[in-house]
Parts: sequence; C-alpha cells; structure tokens
Amino acid sequence: MKKDEDKFLSLTLMAATSAVLCALALPLLPGVNSRAWPILGVSAILHAGYRICLSLGYKYGEMSQVYPIARGATPLFVALASVAMGLSLSAWQYLGILAIAVGIMGLTFDRGFPTSHARAAIGFALGTSAFIATFTLLDSKGARVSGHAYAYILWLFVLEGLLMLMAALLKSPVRLARYAKARGRTCLVNGLVMSAAHALIIVALSRSQPALVSALREVSVVFGVIFGAVFLKESVGFVRMLCTLAVTVGLFFTLLG
Repeated sequence: MKKDEDKFLSLTLMAATSAVLCALALPLLPGVNSRAWPILGVSAILHAGYRICLSLGYKYGEMSQVYPIARGATPLFVALASVAMGLSLSAWQYLGILAIAVGIMGLTFDRGFPTSHARAAIGFALGTSAFIATFTLLDSKGARVSGHAYAYILWLFVLEGLLMLMAALLKSPVRLARYAKARGRTCLVNGLVMSAAHALIIVALSRSQPALVSALREVSVVFGVIFGAVFLKESVGFVRMLCTLAVTVGLFFTLLG
C-alpha cells in the first residue's frame, strides 16, 4: 500500500470490497445482540478513522518509520486502558508488553533519530495507535456481548466499508472511480488479507484479555525483519537485532505470565 499513489483511496477500496463480501455472507449467520449495536457503530467509526490516520501517516513519512510506532505504541495504550478498566495482568505480562512495545518502536530509530520534518508522520502514527487501542477494547467487549463473534465481525466490516466509501465519494467520486479501475484488483486482494487478519484478532479478543492479544499481534513485526533479512537481503544492524531480541524476550515474558 505504501507504493500506491493515493493511500486513502487504496484503503477505501480495500474496506469497500471487504464490505461487499461480508454483506453477502450476513444471511448465513444469526443476528447480533441488540446490546452490541452501539459498540458496532462507534467501532466502525474508529476503524474508519484508523484507516484515514494511517493513510496520512504514510503520506508524510516512510512505512519503516510510521508502521513500527503505530503498532508498537498500541500494546502500551491497551495495557494502560485495561488497568483503568480494572483488568489485571501479572507483573511478567506487563514487563513483556513493555519490552514488545519498546522493541517495536525502537525499529524506527535503527538509522538514527527522525528529523524534524518527520514530526507530522510520527504524530499520525501515534494517532493511528490510539485508534487501534480504542477499537481493540471496544471490539473485545462487542464480540463478547454480540452473541456471535463472527456476525459481529461481518457487520463491523460492512459498516466500516460504508463509512469509508461515503467519505471517498464526498471527497472525489470521479477520482475514486478511476482509481478503482486502475487498482481495484490489487486492493481487493489486500482488503481480503487485511480483513481476514483482523477477523482472527477479534475472535481472539472474544476469548482472551485485550492487552495480551494486542501485544502478541504486534510480534508480526519480528517476522517482517526476518523476512527482509533472509529473502530481501536487507542489512540488519545492531539496533535492529537488539530490538528484535527485545520483542522476542517480551513475547516469552507475556506467555510466561
């Protein structure tokens, strides 16, 4: 997605195609509990806000800078919110979450501190992280009270896709149509992959504490480093190796708790 000319339209098409497919599958599942609808509405708005904020982050900064901050700060936000909500974790788990967050965000600084022109990108990355943390907690609650986590997931993707599509149509319907013609197939595939990944996260949230799920999902950044080193022959410096080790140790502490 970072290579796309218009990140917002790319994310919009990904959400819209996912919404269409989810809408077709809705008749196959039971309805959700009425208590889940307010949560669904707010969560859909937050998901749309997350996509918009992420697209702005990629507009002003590099993916290697925006992505680690957006993903790395999320476990800390979720853990702090969980404490405020009275959800308790062990000392080992808190330590593990901290190590994972610091390790992931540290990947941003493997080539030195960001320059002043990158402040906007960092700001949007932190905003993205706040969106993720908030809807993570909401989806954890919503999936549990919905009565059927999979129906909750489908409705969430439908509502999110509608919101994103409405925003894109209000902004520039002609440009959206042209972009869909040029990049529609790629966005369809990417949208399916992203939606499937998030669906698995929501299922996990319905069965475990959100702080743990949030921390463990970010371990994927480590696989990105390994993939880049092994298959793309990217150089892995001392700082990046140290950060990867911190995430690995954090994962061990989290599972140990």
